[in-house]
Amino acid sequence: MSRDDFSALLDMIAFEEQDVRDLLEEAFDWLSEKFESEHWKLSERQSRMLGRPTVMLMNSIWLKLRDRLPDVLLSWCESTPGAAAFITAAGIVIVPKVMTQVSLSKRKKLAPAQEGERKPDAPSHISAPAGPSTAKEGSPIVWPHG
Repeated sequence: MSRDDFSALLDMIAFEEQDVRDLLEEAFDWLSEKFESEHWKLSERQSRMLGRPTVMLMNSIWLKLRDRLPDVLLSWCESTPGAAAFITAAGIVIVPKVMTQVSLSKRKKLAPAQEGERKPDAPSHISAPAGPSTAKEGSPIVWPHG
């Protein structure tokens, strides 16, 4: 692959505000789950406030990298056997899988809200073992090992 081929591929990349906002929202949702704290979730307004400047920053950084990256990649590919083949194969195999996983994760995240809390096959209640209970209301039942 030549420098011009790399350059042509890199020229096609531009960051769109909605995509960046989606990425920011996913990142902050992950932080919210990681720290078990809802305050990390972005509101619509916060997402808009961060979205536009983040897009500007990412596109600016990309323009600077885009000019240097072909030379770096070419030199790496020339000095590393299999690098060009790996980049090509990864682009063909891994990128579509990642895109599909992102889509599936988004649908999965939305599914519980659309289907309701309980699945139709789930039992309506679970009985605890006989004997005194020390569990507080709302806490999970811990079954004795035996």
